Amino acid sequence: MPEWRPYPGETASLLITRPQGVEGQTLTIDNSQLTIKPGKRATDTSLALSLRSSQGGQHTVTLPESVELQSVSINGTEQPVRQEGRKVTLPIVPGKQQITMQWRDSRPVSMRYRTAAMDLGMASVNHRINLQLGRDRWVLLTGGPRLGPAVLYWSVVIVIVLIALILGRIKLTPLKTWHWLLLGIGLSQVSVMVGLIVVGWLLALGGRCRLPVNVSDNKFNALQVMLAGLTLIDLSLLIFAIQQGLLGYPDMIVAGNGSSAYNMNWYQDRTTSIPDSAWVLTVPIFVYRILMLAWALWLAFAVLRWLKWGWGCYSSNGLWRKTTKIVKDK
Repeated sequence: MPEWRPYPGETASLLITRPQGVEGQTLTIDNSQLTIKPGKRATDTSLALSLRSSQGGQHTVTLPESVELQSVSINGTEQPVRQEGRKVTLPIVPGKQQITMQWRDSRPVSMRYRTAAMDLGMASVNHRINLQLGRDRWVLLTGGPRLGPAVLYWSVVIVIVLIALILGRIKLTPLKTWHWLLLGIGLSQVSVMVGLIVVGWLLALGGRCRLPVNVSDNKFNALQVMLAGLTLIDLSLLIFAIQQGLLGYPDMIVAGNGSSAYNMNWYQDRTTSIPDSAWVLTVPIFVYRILMLAWALWLAFAVLRWLKWGWGCYSSNGLWRKTTKIVKDK
């Protein structure tokens, strides 16, 4: 410890005061998580709170409208806490404690589903929302706190529209811009490589129509073999794309804050007593099935027309050329 040793004759005086107390909160919500599981008839919700208190007392949480409290547990022990209207009064003891509340909401899942607003009773930090949708819903858009999921598929659609506009101006194929657009949107549910192979196949058939007559026999035959193999591969990929569309689930590329299409997470570092709500725009999965069925029927008729045109290109100037070997006399 530092020391001060005065010389003879020196003096020192000390002035000690006690600062006045300043009013402040005795309760802090360190983090909270709202977990929502909407169903066809009702919604099950749980709220987990992590509290720190410097003194005992009570704290009131206001639940959303039209909900029924199921249970309240504090530090893993269920407590006989009842709901009075929309308010739930929680007993608070000094120190840290974990509180979990569960309730059931009569609101079922809907096209535009918004998480119900509640009042935590005070401002808090580290608020999380976890929304768990069933696989019977098709997610189209999401919204809520800034740090949350986003549907990235619509940016892919913009790229597909731009590519369709470019391909529609190429005269190698009879496909118009809207043909390329429908083909691209349907193939967007499989890998990008499948779409590139299909586009390459159609352009290759269009290039075959413009193949010069004076091309060598070996190159001509090699091109015919390549186009035949590419056609078989392309038809197999189209059948696979139809199967994935009719039997699989839509890939809307939902990402952000560890989210997926059926498990979405939002985060707020600081909130008021009423945290921001999150929302999703969804439709039943059968809507996706109907659209994919319509696309599959369109593709089936379109492929028949494209094959007829492709056969005309493939057979122009002959299907195969015989090559002759010249034997030199010794």
